[in-house]
Amino acid sequence: MKTKDPASKDVNILFYIGISTMLLDLVGLFLIEPASTLQKSLFFISAFILTVLAHLNNQKMFYVLQIVITLGTILAFFDLSNILNYIILLGTVTIGIWYLRSIQYYKRDAWGVVCTLGLLLIASGFATNAVAYPLYFGLFLGVGALLAALYSFVDFFYRKNSVALIWFILNIAFAIKPLLMVISFMK
Repeated sequence: MKTKDPASKDVNILFYIGISTMLLDLVGLFLIEPASTLQKSLFFISAFILTVLAHLNNQKMFYVLQIVITLGTILAFFDLSNILNYIILLGTVTIGIWYLRSIQYYKRDAWGVVCTLGLLLIASGFATNAVAYPLYFGLFLGVGALLAALYSFVDFFYRKNSVALIWFILNIAFAIKPLLMVISFMK
């Protein structure tokens, strides 16, 4: 009788936790009133869980991405100036890039640069005032999420990392609304 590898069981558990968290995120994105306290709370909870998931699954790029997203969800609860949001979020991205460089991540993963650019754009989108600058907000978040989705797709398809599928679906979902907003401005 064959015994199952305990590590594969852990990956399966993490995958199902990730799927459940992804569903929570999608409920917040599509079914809850935008910018409400409930939506912000759902986004924070799911971002935090996905940060832990990325850490447990040893996904360095997704871990850095989720730290920035979690910080962005926390900042959404506060009415801070745009400049302070940019300093906090882009400072966090800079520390994340430094961390990835220090562990020589980019030497092992050439696609990491694509996700890093997406990460910079997502952080810029979170820091941009959506009411005052909706076009920039939509462009930064939409294009950033698409770049992160591209990275996730490569990680899933070529590296056979099943957990990356969660980030692929989420980033595509989170790119849709901002890009539709950008398209509506172009008409």
